[in-house]
Amino acid sequence: MEEAAADDGREVEVGCRSYRARMEDCLADDAERVDADPELAAHLRECSSCREVFDDGLLAGRIVRNACEPYEGVSGAFSTRVMAAIREEESRRAPTSAIWRPIELLGSRFALAASVLLLAASVYLVEFAPPFEMPATTSQTEVVGLMPEPPAQPSNQDEVLMTLVEMENGY
Repeated sequence: MEEAAADDGREVEVGCRSYRARMEDCLADDAERVDADPELAAHLRECSSCREVFDDGLLAGRIVRNACEPYEGVSGAFSTRVMAAIREEESRRAPTSAIWRPIELLGSRFALAASVLLLAASVYLVEFAPPFEMPATTSQTEVVGLMPEPPAQPSNQDEVLMTLVEMENGY
């Protein structure tokens, strides 16, 4: 028989094209009509490429039909296997976590103790500490004298312009 190139790059016999429509009809019926068409059944037994295409079509049809069916959930055996695998993985990692677990507990206890001490200190300072007073040796005028005074406000706009000119010239 004569051969011609197929769309996917494989060589398909020209005589096989006459069976293509019949194979599609059988695939629509899930291969129940293959036995009803003895000529097609004989061709599928003899032609390996048509048989491969036909088997691929059957598989694709089953996958599509199964994909449309609703999911019924996992079996109990699947859940048991998954949980057993999780327990095994946890027990495998247990030696490293056994080293760090006491350190984690100690750290959490230190953090708790520090927060309780901080709370107690803040309550003491708010309730019992004397109010802050300025030392008697320093007078009010001495404290004011230590702080720089802000520059005086310009009396008119000419003074502002003169200040800007002086700053620009570097005076």
